[in-house]
Amino acid sequence: MNTIKLSDHQVFALAGNFTMGTAIIAVTATVADYAKQDAWIVALLAPVVGLPLIWVYHYLMKLHPGKTLIEVYYAVFGKVIGWILAAYFVIFVCLLSAPNIIFYIGNFVQTQYMTETPLYALHFVFVICLMVGLLYGLEAIARSSEISIFIVSGLIIFAMLMNLPNINPKNLLPVLEEGFTPIIKASIQLASNITWPCIIFTMFYPLNTVNTNKTRNSLFIGYTWGTIINFICIIMSVLVLGSTITARSQYPTYLMAKEISIGIISRVEAIISFSWIVTETVRVTFYFYAAVIGITRLLGLSDYKKIVLPLGLVSLVFSGVTYPDTIYPGIYDTTMWVAMIGVYGVVLPILMLIITKIKIRIGKL
Repeated sequence: MNTIKLSDHQVFALAGNFTMGTAIIAVTATVADYAKQDAWIVALLAPVVGLPLIWVYHYLMKLHPGKTLIEVYYAVFGKVIGWILAAYFVIFVCLLSAPNIIFYIGNFVQTQYMTETPLYALHFVFVICLMVGLLYGLEAIARSSEISIFIVSGLIIFAMLMNLPNINPKNLLPVLEEGFTPIIKASIQLASNITWPCIIFTMFYPLNTVNTNKTRNSLFIGYTWGTIINFICIIMSVLVLGSTITARSQYPTYLMAKEISIGIISRVEAIISFSWIVTETVRVTFYFYAAVIGITRLLGLSDYKKIVLPLGLVSLVFSGVTYPDTIYPGIYDTTMWVAMIGVYGVVLPILMLIITKIKIRIGKL
């Protein structure tokens, strides 16, 4: 499992797709709800605020060569505490996030396209794709991501350009009407979806890369590219729909695409749907991959592929029960998820980096 080596471009593609993920459709409404017409400022700050944290992930793993995040927990906190922290990360951050995203995809497809199809039937299709992807391995996922990032990015930019005649610059005014507090709150929500979850990368980075220093730039560029696409989607949603409609819509970017009608060009919202589903598929595959690899390491198993099927079935079952209704996801994502990913994506990495440096200095690592 450790012999797979990803190229720089593959790391760029994976980081870009993962960062775009949820934010293309789902997070835009949350950001606009907090920051109103200043939502674009929040999206503009994402790469500035997020890149230092991505560097922390890179530097932490560079100090622990040949290890995944699970082994880093062991090395920093010891076997017992490290195992507990790693188990919580694998189960609650990685494994349970997979069915949550599957629910998002299934709910979107059901409400917008296949209203009479049972939700579990849609979930079943995505879980099958998920399991097949993992059985083919990380390299196959990376290669498909290399192709999809250009297709998805091109389609999104095309859809946004088609919406230029519908923009209203007055929707961005007044700037900073309520000060910086709403922007800080919105930034936390956006970071909890596109930046802090990048801790998942440490389950394959830099373990499955050839040159850590060169790959670092690819990781940074991929993350930055994803935040640029997010910025374009958020600012265009506010420009076209206004902050009020954007905040109240469940899928504002999708709703905005419905406004496009130029000659024979129509139904552009299908482009947004396709792009979002592709990036979400990459995202959920990463969560599931991290969960499978993590459980393999925790239990000392020899091959992660042996537990793909049972964990896939677990994800299928949980995809229908983790969110009891369509209101609960918003509550969970803005409360429990922010706290949990904040601990594992911000607090613990910085703490582990400090402890690692101290241990290296005193010669205990």
